[in-house]
Amino acid sequence: MTQLTGSVGVGGENAPEDVTIVQKLLAAQGYDLGEIDGLCGPRTIRAIRAFQATILTNPDGLIEVNQKSWARLSAPTERWRGDSSKWNQEQKLLSLHPALRPKVQAVLAELTAQGFQPKIFYGWRSVAVQLRLVAEGHSTVRFSFHNAQLPDGTPDAYAVDIIDKRYGWEAEAEASGFWQALGQAARQQGLFWGGDWSGFRDWAHLQLLDNSALARIKQQSGLA
Repeated sequence: MTQLTGSVGVGGENAPEDVTIVQKLLAAQGYDLGEIDGLCGPRTIRAIRAFQATILTNPDGLIEVNQKSWARLSAPTERWRGDSSKWNQEQKLLSLHPALRPKVQAVLAELTAQGFQPKIFYGWRSVAVQLRLVAEGHSTVRFSFHNAQLPDGTPDAYAVDIIDKRYGWEAEAEASGFWQALGQAARQQGLFWGGDWSGFRDWAHLQLLDNSALARIKQQSGLA
């Protein structure tokens, strides 16, 4: 695991090599801090605070060696770095909670048998990406079942987004009957489908648990 030699952030030692490490780890989790330049400027501080807000009651903007912020920032293995929407299908499946994974595989098989071309767009995604989706109007919750993880930071998502790779979210997806087929296949597996929600309909979204379990999953993830 990559190690820091000193603290980074507000009042930190901010050695360029350490700042670069922190910047790369934050960027890998989806935080917007501009250029990775080894300089601990305002955008880096904001990104540190935003990350800490997912694990600490009072973010102080400082990453210290062997303290909680550093342990959580550096915990995920390299396989879980980068843009999770661009992971291959196997990795996206592996990012799902073990009880969800076979149900999703069954949904994909059923849709394929019906002549669709389903693929997972999102399995797990970071809280930083979730907050960006809220800001862009694509979600209404700041923590979702997609963001669930084990205490060490390993992805453990209770939700998945499935699209037909030919259409994505374009009108052709509805015209082809894909969304309704997805909802039916989800129900057959005992999953909850976002297309059944009133108001904000999340057509691609499937989840293992009812929304009432969300607070518990957030606490289990160490993000409450």
